[in-house]
Amino acid sequence: MLFSEKIKQLRIDSGKRQKDLAKAIGVDVPAYSRYEHGERRPKREQVLRLARIFKTDPDQLVAMWLADEAYSHMAHDKMATRAATLLNDMLGITESSENFENTESSESSETTLIVRDMVKRMGRATLPYFEQGDAALVMRHIEDESIDCIITTPPYWRRRNQGTESITATSADQFINQILQVMGEAHRVLKPQGSLWINMGDDTTDGFVQGIPWRIVLAMIDQQGWHLVNEVVWNKITTSPQGSHDHLRKVHEFLFHLVKNDDFYYNDVELRRACAIILRNDDKGRSKSPRVKEQYLQPDNVQGIVPGDVWTIGVQRSGIAHYCVAPDTLYRLPIIATCPRDGIVLDPYCGTGTACKIAYELNLRSIGIDINADYIKRARASIEPKSMSLF
Repeated sequence: MLFSEKIKQLRIDSGKRQKDLAKAIGVDVPAYSRYEHGERRPKREQVLRLARIFKTDPDQLVAMWLADEAYSHMAHDKMATRAATLLNDMLGITESSENFENTESSESSETTLIVRDMVKRMGRATLPYFEQGDAALVMRHIEDESIDCIITTPPYWRRRNQGTESITATSADQFINQILQVMGEAHRVLKPQGSLWINMGDDTTDGFVQGIPWRIVLAMIDQQGWHLVNEVVWNKITTSPQGSHDHLRKVHEFLFHLVKNDDFYYNDVELRRACAIILRNDDKGRSKSPRVKEQYLQPDNVQGIVPGDVWTIGVQRSGIAHYCVAPDTLYRLPIIATCPRDGIVLDPYCGTGTACKIAYELNLRSIGIDINADYIKRARASIEPKSMSLF
């Protein structure tokens, strides 16, 4: 067992939260989370502090920490076995290199070298960079604090399960934990001034609302160190027919805006200008984008329109069974507001690529990830030559 796996197991067994342990050893929650993921290692004095908290043998935990340090440097080198033999000789250990080789082989099968160079590989071109795969795994290859704006709609709990989704949970708690894994990676890759926008709908089980969007967001705040700026209510105007006779028909979802600290990028002027253009096009009846009704926006005679936190935007259908495309306006306004020029947009559940398409139109770089090969194919096909107009 690796050191990172050991402290995670000890934390779970003790019933403590990452937030509690981070405070106890003097780091923030994202830093502690990286210790459990094996991405970084704590200092020796922090290891000793953890041992006291967990009431475990401090010598054993420090020994695992030292072994993890050596392992991280040599495990994936072709000379690792020979180096281990020399290390045994230096330390006066009589264990054979053959035994070490067997141990090395078993551990290497579970732990792979993670190279974080995706942003470097995509270069400066604004053509979207699409990657097929599980969001949590693919995002490991994105450099720390390299993304300006993340906007995404994760798979819906029990409402979008066609056998090609990245969420495999069989319970609401498992579903929440799988989303939190991706949001933990999102916190790592987002720049200090960056923003995360996550669109989520809720589920009703046995006649009762589960509160899943809020359960996820509150866990992100408590366990991962996120700060909630706004919760936007997306009024979808129309929804699929619902036959219940004991509760109201759902016509809304949430769009949460979260940041890492209070010094986040926000272009209020461009956001107001974009809203004004959308409304003007709406009035002329020429806009192909979903509608944002004027009564949900507050006028400002000097700077234009200040968006409110209720957006009335129609649902966009697609040619895919049981699948709706994220409305252009729902993604466009957040990207305009929170992604600076020359910034990078990331959508970990990109589907058919709405976020990347908008980023391309706005001359921004973007990364789209989805486990569904057909969605990635459609996303690439949706990229057309740029228009001079942004709307």
